[in-house]
Amino acid sequence: MARSGAPCPRVDSRALRPRLLASNAPTILGTADLRHISLMSFPAATTPPSTADVALLAFANAAEWAARDLFAVAAALPAFSAEEQSVLVGFHDHHRAAAQALGGLIGADAPNVREDAVYNAFRSRLSGSDKGAILDALRELENTLVATHTSLVGTLDGTAGSSLVASIITIQARHAASLALLAGRSLDDALVNEAVALAPGATS
Repeated sequence: MARSGAPCPRVDSRALRPRLLASNAPTILGTADLRHISLMSFPAATTPPSTADVALLAFANAAEWAARDLFAVAAALPAFSAEEQSVLVGFHDHHRAAAQALGGLIGADAPNVREDAVYNAFRSRLSGSDKGAILDALRELENTLVATHTSLVGTLDGTAGSSLVASIITIQARHAASLALLAGRSLDDALVNEAVALAPGATS
């Protein structure tokens, strides 16, 4: 797996977040906030990640950092209005929070850098002035992550990891649906996920 610590474009989420909160976006996106996920929220009976789990969660961590960087690229494009940029920054922040939560779960074993294969697969599609095409690419990214994380839930041994990943899935499924609606796509496009799950080692 190729991973990179290269910096992504800087996004000032503090400047944009007030516009997001003032918009109608929360009625579309929901109000779940991954920043509040912590190990303290797991019940006492929760089982920690197994050795096999750690490798899978490390891959998920790196994939989330890639998504964070991709949304930073998209949010900086002049094709989008200030309100649209606010939505993209919100998604950027959710992916960052997901990556941080996964990293916190596996500690020193977390790569905490992006998975370059995931980043490179979508980066070239995030340019130009065709907002619909850019939003479609981002929706495909979200659906790919949802499919990937869903496959992990049934594979992980520890309930701490599976609970965390399941909570991430619900957020990113909403992202995908919202991106379809923002692009003016059909309800089927918003609700149907035909993306193929990624597998650790298969993207490099």
